Amino acid sequence: MDSMVDNRKALLTLIILLSVLIAGSIMIFGIPDRPSITRPELYDDFDTGAFNPDKWAITKEGDTGEWIVDVIDRNPEEDDYRLRMGMDTIGTRDDTVKYLGVRSVKSVDLNNERRISFDVDWNNQSNGCYLTASFILCPTITDGNPENENEWVKFEYVGVPPGKNARAVISSKSDGSINYLFMEDWPSQKTGREIGNQRIEIILNDGVIQVSENGTELYQSKDSAIEFTSAHVYLQMSSHSNYPFRDIYFDNLIAA
Repeated sequence: MDSMVDNRKALLTLIILLSVLIAGSIMIFGIPDRPSITRPELYDDFDTGAFNPDKWAITKEGDTGEWIVDVIDRNPEEDDYRLRMGMDTIGTRDDTVKYLGVRSVKSVDLNNERRISFDVDWNNQSNGCYLTASFILCPTITDGNPENENEWVKFEYVGVPPGKNARAVISSKSDGSINYLFMEDWPSQKTGREIGNQRIEIILNDGVIQVSENGTELYQSKDSAIEFTSAHVYLQMSSHSNYPFRDIYFDNLIAA
């Protein structure tokens, strides 16, 4: 009987000793930190249903009629909120192109590999002539057209006459000089193609740029296409004069 009691005491002593050792280890080494979560540099799915002025500033250049930049529910049954921009250019000056869009309030760091993706919806244009839907990375701030700045890189869809089709164009600007990187066989191929709601991914690494459309690579530069190491995101549309109201949509933008 005494031996059983002694064994229990010895076991209890061992448990206490182990508890002290574990507690001491925690005090010395600390509790392991939770794994850090890398947050995107910029993210907006517009699901709040409202334009967020803390994230975006409106940009505009040129004379227009009615124009709008807002967040709209494209499909109320699914709460499909998207950024909308649209304008009417009936009766405006023929010698100007009109630009409308948004600029990210904060810049995106491009020092390390950066993956930027977004949806752009051409919105089934019945007449997309001289209409563009553009994504631009520009290191400087403007409330007008970022294409007037000295440096940028741009992906855009350009409407092809006479109507519904468009083509993809990738270009960059350095020291005021524009370089067309990808023009989808323009001008030898002038018919363009039908586009819808497209998912675009742009990967930048040491200035080298790779662009994919709906999971298919469109273009990859052999050398550095940009020299700047941070940039604001510009989402923009443009139109020539004398077109009725036309609008396009952007959604699910992430820079990670």
